[in-house]
Amino acid sequence: MERCTSIPQAMREALPILATLNGHGHEAVFVGGCVRDTVMGLALKDVDIATSATPEQVVALFAYCIPTGLQHGTVTVMQDGTGYEVTTYRKESVYEKHRRPESVAFISELKEDLLRRDLTINAMAMHLSGDYYDPYGGMSDIQSKQIRCVGDAEARFQEDALRMLRALRFASQFSFRIVYRTWRALLKHRELLRYVAMERVQAELDKMIGGPAPHYAAALLAGSGLLAYTLEPLPAARALLAVAAKSGRIQLDYLTALDSVDIRYAALMTQPSVTPQEAKATLQALRMSGSRSGVIMAIVSLYHDMVVNRSPNEEKLRISWIEAVLRYGQVAAASWLHIAEATGREHAFWSDVPRMKLWLSRMEISSLKELAINGNQLAAYWDRKPGAWMGEMLKRLLLLVALGDLSNSQEQLLKQVDRWKEETDES
Repeated sequence: MERCTSIPQAMREALPILATLNGHGHEAVFVGGCVRDTVMGLALKDVDIATSATPEQVVALFAYCIPTGLQHGTVTVMQDGTGYEVTTYRKESVYEKHRRPESVAFISELKEDLLRRDLTINAMAMHLSGDYYDPYGGMSDIQSKQIRCVGDAEARFQEDALRMLRALRFASQFSFRIVYRTWRALLKHRELLRYVAMERVQAELDKMIGGPAPHYAAALLAGSGLLAYTLEPLPAARALLAVAAKSGRIQLDYLTALDSVDIRYAALMTQPSVTPQEAKATLQALRMSGSRSGVIMAIVSLYHDMVVNRSPNEEKLRISWIEAVLRYGQVAAASWLHIAEATGREHAFWSDVPRMKLWLSRMEISSLKELAINGNQLAAYWDRKPGAWMGEMLKRLLLLVALGDLSNSQEQLLKQVDRWKEETDES
């Protein structure tokens, strides 16, 4: 049995919980991701504990507990202000609609508890002494850089279909390969993904696209064809995968240069094969929040506006660019330029990026709130009732200032209003 020679501080702080449970005759171990990350020398995200004690026994031993999920055997134990999930060893019944077990039964054997987990790298435990317990070969798989299901891969995927996406996610996160039997089982049962809620799909895709190797994640998704089997269609994903199937690959290495997961989503969707309508429908299907969808769609829409209005004439291109910046915002414009720079020569606008960056930096203002006059001042000066005309006129003033054709001073803005007023009176 191997032993951890240096238990991470985050786990050390939870050792009193293990000691208390052990001291009262119960087995208690660290399990799951914290053990995996310790073996791999990675920073820990969460510290989870499993025990042979029943939830009632756990509650009786600790002064401060939160009944997080008693029906599933989980109690949150507070230790020095930090909460740790302590879950009773359990065996799960038949899974309902390939998503969740119909019921759980508490058991006393750690090995059987670990058997219900998805992957061998997530089915390791560590005792209070630092000794590892690894009945399914997780350490060996880490050393071999491979992803393998615990026990029968077909059974694991049929129990919870989300595990197929998790297998791809961990493979891309650690740059591991997926062993043949696990991959074969995934391909065989991929249609079961339709039983998984779209929110859960989004959470896994976020981790893949926002992870250290999004290009590898995309290759795994393309190779598996998993996203064709989601509960709701993802048209942008299908368009990208169709291109990948036709050309053999999509060059996505540049995604690692983009530090935001939402900008990475936008980069994937600013492709000639993906329409704005497909991008929007995909984000809606993934249950993306309004704020995140707004960020992504602003970049996507700006890209398509520029494609439609692209001109070899520099002045026309400058005007189209500044109009797009005013329509979608400086943040979207800067993000799109960042995508174009990261993509390199393969990007349709790569040669235009230096000019666009310069034009963007020279814009005196980019929003109506920055104008030196507002709608009320405009209505009072023109002596007209407030109405839709104010917004249109303010937008015209904003464009002139943004183009550098008019100074953003109240005096100059009102002089321009006078000129338009004279033109109106003459007509």
